[in-house]
Amino acid sequence: MSFSQYLRYRWLRKLKSLQGKALKKRAPSIVEQTWSSEYVTNPHRLSQSLMINLTSFPKRYKHLHLTLKSLLMQNMRADQVNLWLYKDDIAQLPESVKELTQHGLKLHSLAHDTRSYKKLIPALSNYPDAYHVTADDDIYYRPNWLETLVNELQPKQQEILFWRAHRVTRYANGTPKPYRKWEPKTEHRGPSNDLFFTSGGGVIFPPSSLEPTVTDIDLAQQLAPYADDLWWYVMARLNNTSLRRVGDNPALINWPDSREGSLWQFNKQEAIGNDAQLTKLTDYFELKL
Repeated sequence: MSFSQYLRYRWLRKLKSLQGKALKKRAPSIVEQTWSSEYVTNPHRLSQSLMINLTSFPKRYKHLHLTLKSLLMQNMRADQVNLWLYKDDIAQLPESVKELTQHGLKLHSLAHDTRSYKKLIPALSNYPDAYHVTADDDIYYRPNWLETLVNELQPKQQEILFWRAHRVTRYANGTPKPYRKWEPKTEHRGPSNDLFFTSGGGVIFPPSSLEPTVTDIDLAQQLAPYADDLWWYVMARLNNTSLRRVGDNPALINWPDSREGSLWQFNKQEAIGNDAQLTKLTDYFELKL
């Protein structure tokens, strides 16, 4: 990246951050006001089912209904919004979430708590032929979020699309730099194998876009117990699937006080974080990044 490109990148990130802060204050009222009005959602034209998947746990239940409402009110309607929960956590669900089962939400009870892997592995196992989209439980999703992912898909192209990614940066000899030195929230669109997508920002996985080993939960937890995004990324790379960023790369809008229990800070610690887990993955699968 040249110096002028760097300055533009920093300027864009600052601008989008400011826009995000302004929206963050209004997002809860936007969701509730829209929910109370007559909103319109349009069907998709995909050949298979379209599903949104997310997981949660009790410490994050306070704002969960807001996230779910923002997903249920997308301009483009998913066939199903799946909330995958550990069986012992379902009893603590607030009524504000339970009542959404009357509006398209489907609750799934899981026998084992596999942390963030609950988001996608059960969905891939139970609905292997669907288009799966990932979301997080603490984010406001703008109305065009799903529509953008679906409409950007290229016919007959094996690709995974996403709203948000970090770009792998490299030393002069081509080897990847440590995770903390990657380009965060990159403006690069790709397609590129160096685009490390983040599932919470929104990722669409078409059928067969990930290596079949992706559903091996025991192996996933052995190699990357705290970094499910690394697991999805490596499964995409092993499958030779094209990676491309879409949308205008807006700032993520998290609900206030919703980051409790986040793995972000944990994974920035090299010894037990993303670098160590990525090394385990690439060594095991003999994958050259």
